[in-house]
Amino acid sequence: MTIEEITAYILSNFKNVNITEANGDLFFMYDQEKMMPFATIVTSDNDFDSVSQLNREGFFRLNIGIDKASFINTFEGIALKKGIGAYVDSGIDFTAENIVMPHPFYGAMYWLCIVKPRKKSLPVLKNHLDVAYSLAVKRLK
Repeated sequence: MTIEEITAYILSNFKNVNITEANGDLFFMYDQEKMMPFATIVTSDNDFDSVSQLNREGFFRLNIGIDKASFINTFEGIALKKGIGAYVDSGIDFTAENIVMPHPFYGAMYWLCIVKPRKKSLPVLKNHLDVAYSLAVKRLK
């Protein structure tokens, strides 16, 4: 999948989505929300996050913020951790392609990620995006 395909899917399947771009990264927000995206696409390493080695040609990471129950269900067998960066040293290979995994830095807040997702992952990602979008809508109501 490409960044453009993911963006097109989100914009065509969820109402009132705004995209903010910063340094090549995309932040998908519901309606007038300005601070808390429900999904992001990160396109390069930065000073705070280089564990996925996104500076490789054609690499990016889709990040999706879900709820606790979905997180536990998705990562059955992986212990919940607390704090920013909680999963960085968990033994997960955050450079691996097309594997849904806890976000290295925001997993403790129930964010998941996938580096360079392929089309066969779309059904799983759609479910996670549905959850994330629903949470975003609830936050603004």
